[in-house]
Amino acid sequence: MTVSQSQALWELCRQGFPLIADEAAERWEKGETFEPELRVRTSRRIEHLIECSNQEVRAHWARA
Repeated sequence: MTVSQSQALWELCRQGFPLIADEAAERWEKGETFEPELRVRTSRRIEHLIECSNQEVRAHWARA
């Protein structure tokens, strides 16, 4: 797990979204990107961390 992914998961849990954090972690572990449901409102910081994490997943699988 990358630093961005760990930070995103921590922030999601801290802001009361542990189930979403679990879903994100599961998808990233499988090499998939994660997009939270539209009805969930998160901070811009979390949105940025999720996007960074998704880019890292894409970059990793592009090299593989």
